[in-house]
Amino acid sequence: MAAALGRSRLRVLDVGGAELTQQFMPEHEIIVTNLSLEHPFAVQSSGAALPFIDNAFDVVLTIDTLEHIPPADRQMFLSEMMRVANSYVLITGPFASPINHEAERLLDDYIFETTGQHYYYLAEHLEFGLPALHDTERQLIADGCATFTIPSGYTPRWIAMMLLRFSMAGTAQGRAANQWLEKLYNHQFYWIDHTEPSYRQVVIAAKDGSIEAIREIGNLFAVGKSAYGEPDFDHLLALWQTMSVARIFDAYEQKISLLQSQNEMMAANIKAFESGRFMRFMSTIHALRRHFEGV
Repeated sequence: MAAALGRSRLRVLDVGGAELTQQFMPEHEIIVTNLSLEHPFAVQSSGAALPFIDNAFDVVLTIDTLEHIPPADRQMFLSEMMRVANSYVLITGPFASPINHEAERLLDDYIFETTGQHYYYLAEHLEFGLPALHDTERQLIADGCATFTIPSGYTPRWIAMMLLRFSMAGTAQGRAANQWLEKLYNHQFYWIDHTEPSYRQVVIAAKDGSIEAIREIGNLFAVGKSAYGEPDFDHLLALWQTMSVARIFDAYEQKISLLQSQNEMMAANIKAFESGRFMRFMSTIHALRRHFEGV
């Protein structure tokens, strides 16, 4: 986008973002707006009421945010992004499709069964419903934009990665492995993982109606896939299955340990009864009964 605008440094607004944007785009001026006070670097505001003048930013983007906006507020959210953008609006995140719905439901069930809790972000996806891609594109076009959409993240690989991520999250070693796995994906697989059915979509809108200057982004993904081929994620599924089996065996070992503890406690109680007054009294009663039965 910088090349399309003929400038090396852009003024960028990240709506609902975090510090990661600056890490990935250090050469640009990044302003973040967020509802949360947890990010001291951010301007606190709602994405549906941005505190900036019209056309204040070269590029306005939002990453994995639209699906967390209640459906009734999504149109205003997009309108505000359009208002403060001078040239481009970029929206990326998961969009609705049957396979994405099933993938999220599977992941939610797995997390709940293994942790007893629902993952907060995923719960909002399921509560609000993922946004419809055609509705988003239609609104941008109605506002006079030309749009260009790129699939991002093959859904079967996404669910494999997420299952593996949550399987490994329970230990320090697993969390470290997760960080390594995410870096590996970003450096080795990201550029060739843009194919349907896709979990995310990258929607680029040009306010001046000309999108040709940034179609080269799509060409980069095509070149990457041609150079590297399709990544094989079967080993990730195999690793997740292995970890799932190990988790089951661990649960059985915990149950066996609990039963052994209960058995030891019962044996101790029996021993205490045998050595107590109650057992001596009952022994006397039984002795008297045997005596009278023998008379």
